Amino acid sequence: MPMVNFTHCLLCALWQPLEENVKLKLSQFCQVPVSNIVNLHDVTNIWHIPLLLRDQRAHEAILKVLGLWCVGKVPQEPKLSEWTERASRFDKLKSPVRIAMVGKYTGISDSYLSILKALLHASVALDRKLVVDWVPSCDLEDSAAVETPDAYEKAWGLLKGANGVLVPGGFGDRGVQGKILAAKHARENNVPYLGICLGMQIAVIEYARSVMKLRDANSTEFDPAAKTPCVIFMPEVGCLTSYCI
Repeated sequence: MPMVNFTHCLLCALWQPLEENVKLKLSQFCQVPVSNIVNLHDVTNIWHIPLLLRDQRAHEAILKVLGLWCVGKVPQEPKLSEWTERASRFDKLKSPVRIAMVGKYTGISDSYLSILKALLHASVALDRKLVVDWVPSCDLEDSAAVETPDAYEKAWGLLKGANGVLVPGGFGDRGVQGKILAAKHARENNVPYLGICLGMQIAVIEYARSVMKLRDANSTEFDPAAKTPCVIFMPEVGCLTSYCI
């Protein structure tokens, strides 16, 4: 039986634009018109993607396949002035803003992907070029000064050079002391601090210990027997992750 091909459009994601001879070969082997083969190569920022699709008339190919081409109420030319402005704005950013991301999983950026995207959008809105410095929280602790002095110096250098400190969510007590030290540094030096989930607990614990002099202050999330619990579990809420400050 002959193989039936239901492919109408071919979008090729790669690091560089396709050469015309390659598009011709793809057209022959995949039985897709050359005009329906679209380059989705690497660009300087994500806002260039709609412009890339428009410039290659990808919308025309899709509308024709769907039978919507020349239908009165369907716009045939996309209005992308905002996208064009945003893409150009991003490319022109020069003034950096350095954010120290203090956590346990700093070697895996995908662990904090949503946070990174939020920071990116915020920095563009403020005309700043985002620079994220990954700071392993364990490397900020006093024990690291003895065990891994180079990592300790690097971590503190990044933290002290940051315009803002972000401590994201996390689990377990490993690296908690390093996060507390990061929160203390931010508070004492008037550096903007954002604590998300565990990061918020860290800020409360640090303030309770340093300012309120409650030396044993802790969260029952990682110290159920805390002598001075400043963040407690609320079983009446009926959720295993419901904590109250």
